[in-house]
Amino acid sequence: MHKRTKIITTVGPSTKSKDSILNLYKKGMNVVRINMSHASHDDMTEIIGYVKALNKSNIRTIGIMVDTQGPEIRTAKSSEILELKKGEHLVLTSKKSIKNKRSLQIDNLKYVRGIKKGGKISLDNGAIELKIENIDLSNNITCQVLDNGTIAGKKHVNFPGAKIKLPTLTDKDKKDLDYALSLGVDFIALSFCRSRKDIKTLNDFLKSRREDVETFVKVEDQEGLSNLDEIIQDSDGVMVARGDLGIETDITNLPYIQRKLIRVAAKYGKKSIVATQLLESMIVNPHPTRAEVSDVANAVYEGADALMLSGETSVGKHPFKCVEYMRDIALNAERSETLKFQNGFRQETDWHTLAATTVELVEKIQADGIVVLTRSGFTANLISRARPRVPVYAFTNNPSTQGKLSLASSVENLYMRFTKSHEKTISSAFDILKKDLKLKGRKKFVVISGIFSEIYADAIQIRFMD
Repeated sequence: MHKRTKIITTVGPSTKSKDSILNLYKKGMNVVRINMSHASHDDMTEIIGYVKALNKSNIRTIGIMVDTQGPEIRTAKSSEILELKKGEHLVLTSKKSIKNKRSLQIDNLKYVRGIKKGGKISLDNGAIELKIENIDLSNNITCQVLDNGTIAGKKHVNFPGAKIKLPTLTDKDKKDLDYALSLGVDFIALSFCRSRKDIKTLNDFLKSRREDVETFVKVEDQEGLSNLDEIIQDSDGVMVARGDLGIETDITNLPYIQRKLIRVAAKYGKKSIVATQLLESMIVNPHPTRAEVSDVANAVYEGADALMLSGETSVGKHPFKCVEYMRDIALNAERSETLKFQNGFRQETDWHTLAATTVELVEKIQADGIVVLTRSGFTANLISRARPRVPVYAFTNNPSTQGKLSLASSVENLYMRFTKSHEKTISSAFDILKKDLKLKGRKKFVVISGIFSEIYADAIQIRFMD
């Protein structure tokens, strides 16, 4: 069966090998994510090397996403594991320790502004909550622990309602991105994007280096939500980063926020990714909960382009089962209609209208698929925005385009050398469908070709493959 919804897996200690990545791909993974909050440059080199080696033999290309650490506040890497008990006191400090007091070292604490006595602080994506009791002149924060739990190094620390004065792209982020770009990544996810200025900063950074990468904004706080429309227009898509969103906003409002983000992305013809705790229980358990299955299915019903696994595949005990479950949930959910947010897609050009009309034509004539011949991926991406229920076989002669199409919903990203003959090129595409993708029987396709012209589609045809 053809799976329209793409799956992104975070590669970490549990899956950082060529065989593991190949297994993830066979189970249904489309894109590998490298989280620079945890990964090193050596990790990046190793993982990308494995992916590129696999792509040489795969008919479809595995995409590569790098996620910036961004202006995050985390527990220090060197922090020892602390057992915290409800009711006890804990001091958050930028120092390694405080004499005669139990303390936890926090990186970048000096950049937190606007915190007040009585306010709340969350550790490790909300696993432990603290109440602020005092802030001294050295910016040490004395807190009361409200939940039992353990905390270790490199864990998230959230200050709901506070301002984080770190730059959108830190020096670390710039070094990470320079290295990632040199290795040929396809996607960049910008953490804690709060305004149009933030995404412009990233785009300006990329302009002098590589412009052929797609950018995704991670909306993770109220400020980002308030500026959503302007943020998303200057990017290629949005990531619903539910971990921080669930802390920085009212967690009971999170389902509404998720749906809003996907709807706004669809309106502007942008991609959407739903991330964080999709199958969280499977970090330990071999099977998901019923609630998790419903949660994943709802993201598919809403029309998300992709679903992203984090700890489930990076440090979890059952990474391959996770992808299997994700694939099967998506396939079953795709039998139902989506909420049709794509109907709000603004058709600003003739190309937008062409894409929407193509999908309508496919439905009316009950075609088995769409064949697109593309150099840049522009036409294939537009057709993907219109949410066809049939596969979009996108053939390109550009490896960079092939990688970026790995995240476009409904799209099968395929490489093929083009010839000067329109007929021979289409014939070669059909040969690949029969020989490599094992399509059998008489098939009806709508074929769109824009490779022989920079301005318009040379051909829109109905073709049969026997």
